[in-house]
Amino acid sequence: MRAWRNLSLGSWEVMKIRGIPLRIHPSWFLVFLYFTLSAKDQFETLLDGQASIWNGWVIGAFTSSLLFLSVLLHELAHSFVAMGEGLKVRDITLFFLGGMANLEKECPTSKGSLKIAISGPFVSLLLAFLMILLSKNLSVSNLILSNLFKQVGSLNLLIGVFNLLPIMPLDGGVILKSLIWYFTGSKIVGIKVAIVSAKLISFLAIFVGILSLIRGDIYIAVCFSIIGLFIFSSSKSQSQIIQIQKILSELYVKQVCSRSYRVLDDDLPVKVLTKYNSYNNNNIFNEEWILLCREGRWVGYLNEKILKDIPVQNWDKKFLYEFSLPLTELPSITEKESLWKAIIKIEKTKEGRLLVLSFAGLPLGTLDRVDIGNAVLKKIGLNLPDKLIKIARKENIYPLGLNLFNIAKSMVSSDLEEDQ
Repeated sequence: MRAWRNLSLGSWEVMKIRGIPLRIHPSWFLVFLYFTLSAKDQFETLLDGQASIWNGWVIGAFTSSLLFLSVLLHELAHSFVAMGEGLKVRDITLFFLGGMANLEKECPTSKGSLKIAISGPFVSLLLAFLMILLSKNLSVSNLILSNLFKQVGSLNLLIGVFNLLPIMPLDGGVILKSLIWYFTGSKIVGIKVAIVSAKLISFLAIFVGILSLIRGDIYIAVCFSIIGLFIFSSSKSQSQIIQIQKILSELYVKQVCSRSYRVLDDDLPVKVLTKYNSYNNNNIFNEEWILLCREGRWVGYLNEKILKDIPVQNWDKKFLYEFSLPLTELPSITEKESLWKAIIKIEKTKEGRLLVLSFAGLPLGTLDRVDIGNAVLKKIGLNLPDKLIKIARKENIYPLGLNLFNIAKSMVSSDLEEDQ
């Protein structure tokens, strides 16, 4: 499962496997406890209450540990195949819905993507086959172990089959996407087909839920309805990501940039800065860039620490050109770059802002996260009130918490921008 990208933030690293951090999310312990109790009760029922409580807990914990190992092997399969394709695995996180191998970026080829996706379910189904086979061979000699392996084998079968459902972001959805991508040569067509598949399955699950409710099977109705709504929500989220990727490919920096800088002649005294900038208690002027000109030519910019470093009594005696820094030191981007490339570049800067340059290499404007986020939201049809824009600009964040950086990263080394 690959939908929950931020799980590693609240998880604990327990070890490393071939350099891959293994993390445990707190929610996973609830699953561990649930399966421990379930296996314990089944064990006690199997022995008709003749086993000690201690033995029941041991068998329950051992069953959960085998399940833990099974999920880990599933994610390690994804990870090792991804590493074989030249991709870096940031970490593996186990949580209440299973596991997640967090890759640095998506595989740039359809064959590689297919191999990575199919490796996890293959391992789960292989484990299911081996454990169920072992369970049958032990059915006479050791009833307890036979039942234990049968349980874990059945769970692996469930994990393998469930992950093969053609639903994004499950492995089955990635497999479907990769196959369509391979035969059509277009990654985005593969994603769209996988999204449509997920929507159809969600409608089917909801329909089964309604039929079950009519028949009086409330439990089954609730389960299928929740699954259907979850799948529909996931497919809708994927559709929105595709829409945003299309916007980021079609928009250029020139169409989005603003002008968050001031231009001053470099022969002015530094005192002039007090007319244009606000101060905090430390006497440091705000983050607005000050660009310097001389006889109509761009000559440099000022560092925001200039007023802090100069005694007040010298503000009339010092001139801006004495503190001028080369414009080339400012992070910049050309006006014709696609917006998704600007996002990647912005996240590599300290200030989260770029100087936009014309074809001639002259300052044209500035670009920050708020400019980009606001432009994307407008394309979607959402106009934010000025109050929200001011809050976002003050903190220099994407409005409404848009996760544009991850979306832009998914477009690196892919054919998405060409497809659009």
